[in-house]
Amino acid sequence: MPRTVPVAASVVPGAFETAALWNAQVKALNDFLSAPPVFSGYATTTQSIPNGNAMTALNFDTEILDSDGGHSTVTNTSRYTATVPGLYLVFGFVGWANTSGGDRRIQIALNGASVIGSAVSMDPGQPVIHGLASSAFVTMNGATDYVEVQAGHTAAANLLTSTGSFAPAMRVVWISR
Repeated sequence: MPRTVPVAASVVPGAFETAALWNAQVKALNDFLSAPPVFSGYATTTQSIPNGNAMTALNFDTEILDSDGGHSTVTNTSRYTATVPGLYLVFGFVGWANTSGGDRRIQIALNGASVIGSAVSMDPGQPVIHGLASSAFVTMNGATDYVEVQAGHTAAANLLTSTGSFAPAMRVVWISR
């Protein structure tokens, strides 16, 4: 069930602060802020990313933490859909199998579109595992907005993502409303 951010208490001068007011506002706000929405997930298998410079959403089949149920390992596994409106900090990571040639890219996307300032690129010169990370602040409505980590490349053929320590991963943390 989606949560809402409690409103801070406001009492007019001369009014009494009751236990009900305290629990409904002050305690509820502190409880929410001590356990905000967070997600951490990663991929345990490789994913083939097509060549041609198109960005592809990375799939995450394993959840470490999903406090508010914003991610599914069955449906739309590339997406984290916010259940609480507000500002989020999103981190993305992709590791590429050990090949050289062609540019490698990563970006954070909101509702399928690149978040300005989140794209990162590199041109590997050696056939070793390469990793890229990105982050972005994203405002989501708490109902339909979702974020993804997307990867692309300009190599001559499809490339596989890596696994293990270099596995694709996404972290999402609620910051404020």
